[in-house]
Amino acid sequence: MNYQELTQKISAKFHLRRSFSKKLLDLISLEITQELRREKRVYLRALGVFHPIQRPARRYYDLRTKKIKIKPAHKDVVFLPGKYLLRQMSASKRI
Repeated sequence: MNYQELTQKISAKFHLRRSFSKKLLDLISLEITQELRREKRVYLRALGVFHPIQRPARRYYDLRTKKIKIKPAHKDVVFLPGKYLLRQMSASKRI
């Protein structure tokens, strides 16, 4: 499912205009992004937890140049699924 399909489903389920459902999804993603930028975790009960982490710098071998390079430290986001989501996924496999 992509962004457009999700907005269509939201607008059909709640009888909203598609433009409103797009604004709603944009607002949700903006709020999640802002919290992650502040280095705070985002917990969505039925879905799971998003939390930012700092990845350390590391060395790697570049196959094109045949040299060892250093990838600098950077921020990343980790998602840990909630128990409810995991149960729903395992229940769907049994069907």
